[in-house]
Amino acid sequence: MLNHFIAVFVVSITLLGCTKNGPVSSGEELPVSTTGVYVVNEGNFQKSNSSLSFYVPDSNKVYPDVFFAANGRPLGDVGNDMVIFENKGFIVVNNSNKVEVISLANNRSLGTMYVGSDSPYKLAILSDSKGYITNLYSGSVTSFNPTTYTVIKDGIKVGSNPQGIAIANGKVYVCNSGYGDDSTISVIDPGVDTVVQTITVAKQPTNIAVDADGNLVVACYGYVDYTNSANDTPGNITVIDPSRNSVVATIPLPLSAYGHPSGLAVSSRGYGFIIAQNGIAKFDTKAASIIVPVFIPKSPYCIAVDDVTEKIYLGDAKDYVQNGMLYSYDKNGLIGDSATVGIIPGVIVFKH
Repeated sequence: MLNHFIAVFVVSITLLGCTKNGPVSSGEELPVSTTGVYVVNEGNFQKSNSSLSFYVPDSNKVYPDVFFAANGRPLGDVGNDMVIFENKGFIVVNNSNKVEVISLANNRSLGTMYVGSDSPYKLAILSDSKGYITNLYSGSVTSFNPTTYTVIKDGIKVGSNPQGIAIANGKVYVCNSGYGDDSTISVIDPGVDTVVQTITVAKQPTNIAVDADGNLVVACYGYVDYTNSANDTPGNITVIDPSRNSVVATIPLPLSAYGHPSGLAVSSRGYGFIIAQNGIAKFDTKAASIIVPVFIPKSPYCIAVDDVTEKIYLGDAKDYVQNGMLYSYDKNGLIGDSATVGIIPGVIVFKH
């Protein structure tokens, strides 16, 4: 995901604050289902054409942009993440330097939190009074209040180019990618909003999730030498025990078989998926081993697994200009339905 816009991504917007927004009527259709699949479509850099699609599996119907339909305005420039918390959706809009907060009941805006010029990227929420956002280009994290949509502390220093973020055992864990020049996970104590420990993993940790045992699963992309591929180093899947803040297992991902892995999805049922060069690999989070090297022979832009239905969803960005596709698969890897969504579907979130 990051590799698509990194070469052209330049940001310079200052801290603005928080606004609360009222509903704006729109003539577009709105979903009536209480369950479904949200897709945050990044859109093109500096085009402000990010969108929020909503897919209803039961009817195989997709609503192309429920944010615009509910609020009468576009989502913004480069949507990068969405987290559901207490019947609200928190959507990170990277190049607009903001987080849009919506009600899941009607997709209407509850408020907009501006987080400065630090390129907000990924978000995690600890409680109704504390959440965290990684800032891609400043090597920092911002803490905020998910109830009032206000910044608590900006500029919490971590490593280089922080991307993925997760919460486990009462601490906040941040992937410092450094675009291949960093190989660390910063551990933030939310009581003081300061890094209290650093864990070394493989090069370029990008994605992080919590598994069924409460351990952290980290996808490391590896190092890429764009002038000489012979200098590339492989990525891996690293498992961290948050009670000890130590690496307890690694799953090697040789370059010849997997390339540089991306797109992590972890299920609470004891398995996970990662996007590799030849398709989706399935791994066992408990045994820390690959189960099926090519579970689905497709390398999409993003992946997510629904723990309720055990369906796997893939977002295909196609050529990064036209509308992308959402594909569903059953737990055995057999393809199901598909639907057209927005430009560059990058994040898939489930509403139950």
